[in-house]
Amino acid sequence: MTLLLLWGFAPWTLLSAALLGALVIPLAQSIGAPTPGVLFGAVIVAVVALLPPVAAFRDVSAPLQGEPVDRERAPELWALVEEVAAAVGGTVPDEILVDNDSGLYSQRVSRRGMRRATLLLGIGVFMPRTVGLFRAMLAVHMSGSATSLRSIEGRVWDGHLYLQTLFAKYPINPLNLLLWPYAKICFAATSRITGARVLAGDQAAAAYAGGPNTWSTIAEIQVLDRMWDRFCKAHLDPAVEQGLLPFDIAGGFSRFLDALPEERAALRAEPLSDKTGWSATHPSLARRVAALVGVPDKTRPGDEAPALSLFTDYRPVAAMVDVMWKSPGTVRASWEEVADRVERNRHEERAARSYQVIGGLLGPSRASLAGLLADIDSGRRDALFLELDRRGFPAGGLASMVAVAAFRSQEMRAEIRWGEGTGLVGADGKPFAPKELIAPLFAAEPDADAFRKALADRGVDLHRAVAEG
Repeated sequence: MTLLLLWGFAPWTLLSAALLGALVIPLAQSIGAPTPGVLFGAVIVAVVALLPPVAAFRDVSAPLQGEPVDRERAPELWALVEEVAAAVGGTVPDEILVDNDSGLYSQRVSRRGMRRATLLLGIGVFMPRTVGLFRAMLAVHMSGSATSLRSIEGRVWDGHLYLQTLFAKYPINPLNLLLWPYAKICFAATSRITGARVLAGDQAAAAYAGGPNTWSTIAEIQVLDRMWDRFCKAHLDPAVEQGLLPFDIAGGFSRFLDALPEERAALRAEPLSDKTGWSATHPSLARRVAALVGVPDKTRPGDEAPALSLFTDYRPVAAMVDVMWKSPGTVRASWEEVADRVERNRHEERAARSYQVIGGLLGPSRASLAGLLADIDSGRRDALFLELDRRGFPAGGLASMVAVAAFRSQEMRAEIRWGEGTGLVGADGKPFAPKELIAPLFAAEPDADAFRKALADRGVDLHRAVAEG
């Protein structure tokens, strides 16, 4: 039905374009516009209007891509998939693929007279979940959403919005007015069909996997979405900004989750979203969970084991899947290399700006930490800092000058601190806090000698705190 609705959009679009042309061509001729040019413009409009349904069909029918997982590599996974399919009326796949995403997709295609079913599982589905939650999620997918997540529900509405955006610059847009009723009707119909199927699938999954397992795995979608955003801001985005893409991204996210159990629990306690889901065709998470209240529990021994235990050895699969991560203009590096680059570059950039301001005030020959200390020794600390601030001395500049000197002295390294970002550690393995080392310079009575001693105690060569070049 959704295919008929989608492809009904194509003739409706052409008919609307023809009606629009019937109005525009006489008008254009009356003002002397050449008919061939007007016709050519109408053809372009029609082609552009047909792009969304064509792109949607190509996207849905394109073969799924992922790392094949045969029965030898994951016999327990295959056994669970077959069990779930039998319990909820799903299709046993001919092939299971794993990719670097965090979703589940099913596809059934016919080629050369043969039908083939494929199940695509994102590595992000396994990493943070237990066997019980994964079992429930697989049941939800196979019973109600197996076609919804990789289908064309909502694509007609997306196509209509695409046209609205495309023609938004025109103050009068009859084409959108003609297309709106069909798109609205089609969207309402597909949403109703999909919503009913998803809710029925949730009930079937709960009857098999138990209510708590099922509503927990649905509610966890919101938690993991928010935690992924935090993971990107704390760890992934800073790496990409430095031109690096870490290896083992899924493993990094898993360690990030393990490091923040309290934050994860707090997100679980928050009210569920009442917004509709994928392409605005799925019922909201809150509605789906509310529909499962009161369904009895059906937990079983082994449900608390990590979902990764379904693989004989998940590490080769995770390594192959990790290669699928791409980001233009980046190179792959370990998380340790990422931490070092992020911290080193951050401090070097800030220190360079600091030396530039100091050199502008004291002269290029004194653009160093030693030059700054000489003025502090002379009793000019307050006036010096006030003038540096007036000239745009960066916040944290002194700490970064110390950090760079420590890096150059090989007395400091960076480390990943999951949930926080990156941090600094001294050669002795103890946390290295440049802000604590510079504290004597900001005391009521500045003590430059105490500062020098603090640097020496941590093995930092003061004379390495100079501008490069």
